Amino acid sequence: MNALLTNFGTTGDVLPLLALAQDLRRAGHHVVMACPPSHRDFVLRHDCPFVAAGPDLQDEQTAINQRWIDDEATSSSSAAMHALLAPLQHALPETYDVLSAQARRADVIISGPAQPAARMVHETLAIPFASVQFSNFGGLGTPALQAATAALINPFREKLGLRALQNPVTRDANSPQLGLYAMSRHLLPRTSAWPAHQQVVGFFFFDHASWTPDPPLRDFIDAGEPPVILSFGSMPHADPRHLTDLIHDAVTRAGVRAVLQMGASGLGAGGHDGDGRRANNGADVLVVGFVPHGWLFPRGSCIVHHGGAGTAAAVFRSGRPSVYVPHGVIFDQTYWAQLSREHGCSGDAIPFQTLTAERLADGIRECLDRDALRHGAARLGEQVRAERGVRTARQAIEALVRNVGLN
Repeated sequence: MNALLTNFGTTGDVLPLLALAQDLRRAGHHVVMACPPSHRDFVLRHDCPFVAAGPDLQDEQTAINQRWIDDEATSSSSAAMHALLAPLQHALPETYDVLSAQARRADVIISGPAQPAARMVHETLAIPFASVQFSNFGGLGTPALQAATAALINPFREKLGLRALQNPVTRDANSPQLGLYAMSRHLLPRTSAWPAHQQVVGFFFFDHASWTPDPPLRDFIDAGEPPVILSFGSMPHADPRHLTDLIHDAVTRAGVRAVLQMGASGLGAGGHDGDGRRANNGADVLVVGFVPHGWLFPRGSCIVHHGGAGTAAAVFRSGRPSVYVPHGVIFDQTYWAQLSREHGCSGDAIPFQTLTAERLADGIRECLDRDALRHGAARLGEQVRAERGVRTARQAIEALVRNVGLN
């Protein structure tokens, strides 16, 4: 079987599909990852064939995310949302052309929800199509987001002779043949109203099997009580120095050790003197760059994070309580925070716009001092670790292709 996998977005949007690609390869199938060119080195580093799909829009995407964080009013204005997302519209024809050319040699196209060209390829070429959603809640977006994406995407769909869609990057991104939801049924189970072709299969986890920690990180972890882990993923921050100082202040107030993961957000800028070095401000903090969440999170006492789908999944699997700091209403982060709280794994979320050192310190202490949160997180962690989302998804895709037939 030849599989073409695609999505648009940050590393968190691509990593789950890379995990699926690797499982498909282990099962003897041929795969190609077709993603924005900014992901090329990352995908190739894991020995997976890669094709650049569309132009490099990393700067535009960062600017959009920053605007969503800084100005929540944008989420309620269709005109503002349309203007903000307009730079992405020009990438659609080129992306469609690349995916169409690759799909002619594929037996199935597998896509995340942020790649509207995938469904177009399915509809124009009749190639079997499996969609992958990373949550099954809150997926409709704000009315302004729905209106803006429909207005930007539907003209090209109509040019291809396809019908207009009301919500082309969330609900209507689902495949009419196989809709996979890569999240745990223990958080939110499948409802009886769903059609039979939609399945909740479990989270997709990409495990960096060959990764080993540098000595400074290993020594820091082993030197005392499990530290608090702070990681805000790919979220951009207008003033990373201020945020870093706030985090150090909160850690000092809470009386804990901490590992601060910089990532693509620029966290730590000005607050440390290089990867793997303690910040010299009185706080017992180790600043690190890339560390797989599957290795790092279980070694922490609690996790402070933004609540992105991939990070939230890794937190649930770790069995550790967490503090959610959602960065904007347009993201799904508040929904993950709500589910976590309902399952007894975290307290109230702290919106990024209202984050203070005092509130963060109180949230950390709540995670460490409340037995109910620690026990709730540990219980859910056991359930999530027992699921095999990637394997279940791969088997469902194989069944789809068997039923439809190979090219």
